[in-house]
Amino acid sequence: MLISFVFPFAYNNAKADTTQYPRLNQITFISYNGNDLNGIEAFTSGAISMYTFPIPPNKITSLPSNYSTYIMPIAFYDVLLNPLNTSFGFNPFMFQPVRYAMNYIVDRSYFVNNILGGYGTPTYGPYAGQFEGLMTSNASAPYIDIHYNLTYANQTIYNTLIKHGAQYINGKWYYNGKPITIYFFVRTDTIVRQEYAKFLESQLQQLGFTIQEVSGNLQKQNTVIYGSDPHNSTWNIAIESWSGGYSYYDYGLPIEFLAPLFGAVPATSNISLTFGAYNDSMYETPDLFNTMSKLDAISLQLYFTQFNTSKQYYNLLSQLVSLGINDSIRVFVAESQIPIYGSSILQGVLPSVSYGSVLNTPNYMTMSTPTGITTIGVRYLSQGSMNPGLGFTDAYSVDLAYSLIYPLSEAGPNGYSVPTGVILKVVNESNVSNIPVPTNAITFNTSTLQVQYVEPNTTAELSVIANFAPLMNNDKFADNQSITLADIINIYLEAQKMLSPSSSISDPAVESFYSFAMYPSVIGFKIINSTTIQIWGDVKFFDPLYAAETLLGDFLPLGGYSPAEFFPWQEYSAMNWVVSHGLAAWDDSTATAKGIDWLSIVSPKDVGYMMQALNNYSSTGYIPQDLMEVQKLSGFNLVNETTAVQGYKNLINFINKYGNAFVSDGPFILTSYSVTSGGAVVVRNPNFNLSLPSIVFQIPMLYTLNFQVPSIVGAGQTLTGQVLQTPDGSKVTTPAPNVIVYAQLVNSNGEVVRVYNVTTNSNGQFSFTLPTGLNGKYYLRIFTYTYQNIMMDPTVYTLLVVPSITTTTSTTSTTTSTTSTTSTTTSTTSTTTPPPSSSTVTIVVAAVVVIIVIVAAVLLIRRR
Repeated sequence: MLISFVFPFAYNNAKADTTQYPRLNQITFISYNGNDLNGIEAFTSGAISMYTFPIPPNKITSLPSNYSTYIMPIAFYDVLLNPLNTSFGFNPFMFQPVRYAMNYIVDRSYFVNNILGGYGTPTYGPYAGQFEGLMTSNASAPYIDIHYNLTYANQTIYNTLIKHGAQYINGKWYYNGKPITIYFFVRTDTIVRQEYAKFLESQLQQLGFTIQEVSGNLQKQNTVIYGSDPHNSTWNIAIESWSGGYSYYDYGLPIEFLAPLFGAVPATSNISLTFGAYNDSMYETPDLFNTMSKLDAISLQLYFTQFNTSKQYYNLLSQLVSLGINDSIRVFVAESQIPIYGSSILQGVLPSVSYGSVLNTPNYMTMSTPTGITTIGVRYLSQGSMNPGLGFTDAYSVDLAYSLIYPLSEAGPNGYSVPTGVILKVVNESNVSNIPVPTNAITFNTSTLQVQYVEPNTTAELSVIANFAPLMNNDKFADNQSITLADIINIYLEAQKMLSPSSSISDPAVESFYSFAMYPSVIGFKIINSTTIQIWGDVKFFDPLYAAETLLGDFLPLGGYSPAEFFPWQEYSAMNWVVSHGLAAWDDSTATAKGIDWLSIVSPKDVGYMMQALNNYSSTGYIPQDLMEVQKLSGFNLVNETTAVQGYKNLINFINKYGNAFVSDGPFILTSYSVTSGGAVVVRNPNFNLSLPSIVFQIPMLYTLNFQVPSIVGAGQTLTGQVLQTPDGSKVTTPAPNVIVYAQLVNSNGEVVRVYNVTTNSNGQFSFTLPTGLNGKYYLRIFTYTYQNIMMDPTVYTLLVVPSITTTTSTTSTTTSTTSTTSTTTSTTSTTTPPPSSSTVTIVVAAVVVIIVIVAAVLLIRRR
């Protein structure tokens, strides 16, 4: 039976929208090359309508008289530690107790209050204010009392290093007579990380370490840290910042932060390499290697949905969170919610919880000014490279790219993604691989590099039909080419070739990043008609809609940390020629190792190489053999020499006119791009006639928690509070009815003793009654959210509970989604985590499944 999951509010509503998008005709981007204060000054003077990089308000001396403030999860901060036995000196962070002790040194309260100016949510795990943070809250509960404690950290470090042969002499650490030097990579182009680095350096110096700074910007960080073997590259510690927002099923965040298999961890496991490229197992302690192997194993279970129920899913996530906190290669610090300011002239700004940025495709579509043009200030145009293989790893490239692409899914403030430009239908699903795959379904054999039919008796777990008619009938590429099924299928073929070790365009880092090459989830596909394909794969999820989006994402996986993968098949052919001739590489680490360019479709040098291929292919009418094989095996006419040559000519004309090869399907066209001048211009794509579902255009709601915190609490006492709400970008605050207030009561051993799940009344009020029989110190962690808004600011309060109250002196603590300051601090040293209780999972998830029908795709994080 065919089951369709396209609902009127998701697809037809978008079709009925008569607004012409984008509403702007032209956007000029000005890069301030990391000088944030110059960017804010330009905004204040009216030279730009918005500066899009967050600056702590306490660093801003003035703002224009009339402006709007936008709050969203803008950046995630952590401290990355090199866990290897390094060649450049004794590395204290190769020992897990020393890494874990850093949790008591980073001082999250100081970072949020003094560095971020109060605009942030402290966190000691990979989740901050998103829904998965609530669903894994039992796993993080044992760590709820982690707090700044230099004395505790000092004792732990002393015990560990003395045991391993270090000497502590006159307040300084030595090993074999040499000072133990910590090489601290310090970003010189960010105010937040510069100031926080000074604080951390002072703490480590107090503990007796010698500090040597290694300075640089994101490009140098990409090379020194992510593009080099950490055994030899001279760094021990770095402060990281990641762009990326919240989505409901957000297992992608912890697996990228914690699992080596996904390419962002400086360690090796039994199945993956350090940063996807280096075998450092011989430089790891046995416990580190074992932990990395466990993290990879759990991450694979999550990535390939090897679970049948929501309870199993959240149990796996909880194991991942607990192992990650305890191992502490990344010491998580806080989620920043520093405001972005916009001019009153710039209307229709759509801050995005799911993007964590104002520079997102929906916002590019909705922004407007009276003149139809605007100028926006950005920190950088790019700090990486732009190519669909493994470019788009930095937030700046991605921010610009979102004006030039149209993603196949989008999400509103609830974090749930809805299909856009494609109609998805689930034909069949199963918890085991027993769905027959027809023998005329097509697959790509990565061993033989051949397109072929699937083997007889092949089965799958899921079958999905994807109809791209909305995209193909209402949009064209920037060079005026029609979007065809050949372009879409070619993305799948390109990915398979990039991931095939024997292919001329393969890349080990790309293989690691798109790791399904080793564990293919796409089994085969079949062309139904000129706009539609059917896909079979081994993907399952307790929500079939999410499974369908996941399988489509696996079929079309390219774009790095962005969905920038829709380019004409002729452009992929040109990029392949450049890579196969050794002139550039898809990935930074491979490019660095070979001494060649990191391929970029906006680099004049690389675009020049591409032009050589395009001119040659245009003269010969070249069509890739694998596309021809798909055409032959499917019986559908996808390409011919006439359309191929015309496509090459269109690309050549576009490049000659605009000087770049960013030819995609978004609302704007890139007409000017110059790193030298620090500027870019995009103009409206005249062939773009798409909208988005109305849910995507909703404004996020910010919740403020007012909660009474008595200094001494009696067992059985009732505590009351109120939730207020403010539409993002507005200054109007009102009581928030029907908000879910979810709270955990945790004892001093990190055990959850009571869970509350209540809803605010018409005045935004709620209450909890403590259990009788309590006595001692407890923590109360409170989450506030609705099914329409998943941006939370979990707040922890310390309760001193006595059997009966003798004195009550009440104080009020107020938290909002823009500040996490409370009257208390919290902490634990427990390193074991119980799985989530069934009551936690059942109460919350059951309601979600009933109310929400379309779910979120994993959003990847980008380096800032």
